[in-house]
Amino acid sequence: MFKPLSWRNLPTARTLSVMIFVAGIGLVISVITLIYLSLHLISAKTNEIDEHRSALSVQGAIQTSVNRVWSLVLDNAVWDDAVREVYRPQVNASWLYNTWGAGFKVNNLYDGTFVLNENFDMLWGSFRMEPFTELSLDFFGAGLKALISHNQRTLPGENLIYAGITRTRYGVAFVGIGLIRPTTGRLEVYDNTRRYLVITRHLTPQILKDLGDTFQINNLTFSHTMPSTASVPLRSAAGEILGYLSWDPQLPGAQAAHAAAWEIRQIVGLVTLLILMFILLTSAGLYKLSRGEKLARRIAVTDWLSGLPNRRALIERLEQLNQSGDTDTITVVFMDLDGFKDVNDVYGHDVGDKLIVAIARSLSEKVPPGGMLSRMGGDEFAMTMHGDNAHEKSAIFAMLVLSWFNAPVRLDERSIHITASIGIASSVQGDCSSTELFRRADIAMYHSKMTGKGRITHYDAALNSARERKLIIENDIRDGLENDEFDVWYQPIVDAHTLTMTGVEALVRWPRRPAGALGPDEFIPVAESSGLIYALGQFVLRRACTDLLAMEDLKLSVNISPAQFRDPEFEVKVAGVLDTVGFPAHRLQLEVTETYVLENPERSRTAIANLKALGTGVALDDFGTGYSSIGYLRRFNFDTIKIDKSLAGLVDADDQAAALVSGTVRIASALGMSVTAEGVENEKQMKLLRLAGCDRLQGFYFSQPQPISALMPLRKQRRG
Repeated sequence: MFKPLSWRNLPTARTLSVMIFVAGIGLVISVITLIYLSLHLISAKTNEIDEHRSALSVQGAIQTSVNRVWSLVLDNAVWDDAVREVYRPQVNASWLYNTWGAGFKVNNLYDGTFVLNENFDMLWGSFRMEPFTELSLDFFGAGLKALISHNQRTLPGENLIYAGITRTRYGVAFVGIGLIRPTTGRLEVYDNTRRYLVITRHLTPQILKDLGDTFQINNLTFSHTMPSTASVPLRSAAGEILGYLSWDPQLPGAQAAHAAAWEIRQIVGLVTLLILMFILLTSAGLYKLSRGEKLARRIAVTDWLSGLPNRRALIERLEQLNQSGDTDTITVVFMDLDGFKDVNDVYGHDVGDKLIVAIARSLSEKVPPGGMLSRMGGDEFAMTMHGDNAHEKSAIFAMLVLSWFNAPVRLDERSIHITASIGIASSVQGDCSSTELFRRADIAMYHSKMTGKGRITHYDAALNSARERKLIIENDIRDGLENDEFDVWYQPIVDAHTLTMTGVEALVRWPRRPAGALGPDEFIPVAESSGLIYALGQFVLRRACTDLLAMEDLKLSVNISPAQFRDPEFEVKVAGVLDTVGFPAHRLQLEVTETYVLENPERSRTAIANLKALGTGVALDDFGTGYSSIGYLRRFNFDTIKIDKSLAGLVDADDQAAALVSGTVRIASALGMSVTAEGVENEKQMKLLRLAGCDRLQGFYFSQPQPISALMPLRKQRRG
């Protein structure tokens, strides 16, 4: 998809300079706008904060007035003289008036004092120095009634006083109520008789002015409706809105903005000058920058060795195709070279690099029109294409690649034989992501490699299921090693002359797998490919040595996976097991496959020499399935050759197989090696293999693999 604002699509430095100039002017305007918007925002926020502070101050002033009335009730209700006068059978009205009623004129702290009985009925009252004759509490409004109703249970107690706001017949007032009680000690009244003191102080302009002066609030006023200026509602103790307290906001933000106007203009001018200088300097260097960016872009998407597009370039191509909105087919051909590591190990990395270059050049010549070949890294290549018949064209490309690999690759005076495992995956654009398409191609390639290499596999759902099953088995192996789900069984190896048991071969089994027992043919390849074979092999070796330790007349043979044999610490680990268990090294024989020995001769020779130095025997397993020569047998100096059952099991039906077995025995005898024949299933095979000169025999004719518990009776039976 074409992106006009992408730097790599800008054709000339002049266009870049114009864009920078336009962007710079836009930046100047944006900065100026931002500065003034920020100034306005700061001013508005400052005013908002000041208004909030003023609202808190007003609320604090209201609460202060409520607290004053609360204090007045406390000072006058908790008084021994008051208890003596109001708890008489007939209250002393003269004393009450002289004490509380005349207080309005003396200090103007309150304008009404009232005494209520235990039923909250009026006993005595004075309002603004005049006797109060009303018997009901309607005069006090809902606020006092709410204080009484909400606190009716606690008011008769001797500790609590309540205050709030109400609307009386004369306007808004602060009101408080509390039990009249002695200063010290408890109230000496043993029935439900109670006397409560109620004090009111009505809100007046003078009170508002005093509050405004105290809390620095300008022009604090009360109104029954909400004014347009700053205000807070005044609520009664009953929750009703009685009116609003309003004030004149000071607007400190606007004042500060006006005071800083000149400095702001200077800053704007300086910023504008700096941005214009930046535009000029940037435009001068953009030409070189654009050329450098193109070069860097080319380097970033190119493989340094082969010159092909790299993984990043291929993924970008696929992403562009997926976003184009077309419904064409996209195909990925994933190729992995078989045996490239051996080329590096045998000939060196310089030859390996030359081989990659030669292969890349030849593959490029075979890419169909519209396709894109890339080197994914190491010995992996991928080709992708889209459009009509993309899958068919990709399949033809893959077959041409395999045909080309049939011949050796010529590098100077050297010919190198190498093959490739290929996987092909296709999808309609938009059906799956680039990552998923690559994953499918990789699954198909992996299947090609696992089923013989040098072949092509097309992805389908069954391959994905196989990969998922492999992952399940892999996780199960990890859990099985931790949960002791594996066992080691043993198949007897008998002396060909006496037919007595002289040894056993240890074979791993998985009987306690929660999902059901699994055969070694299924889980051992998974363990090898995942690296779990190291832990599994150590388990088998340790368990077998422990089981056979007490059977001193039997030798133990243990199969070694090629993955274990590749481990440079393998010999040290074997020595560690023997030392830990106390198993004699001369009773142990390790079996390695012919295929691995041929593919890794140097490592094999070193490992075999180290193992023989420990005192263990080394057997060449599955002899007859590969391409071993007499030279290899002499070079590695095996102790034993084990003839594979695919050859030994045919001696009773194939004269050629019988002759090959006889020849193998003669060669082994000449080299000082013993011969064990595997796969003996009937008496005729047993007799022919004995006549051929085999030293030991092994197979179902003698016994199937058995748990250690069944080995002792079988051993006694054979020895008898």
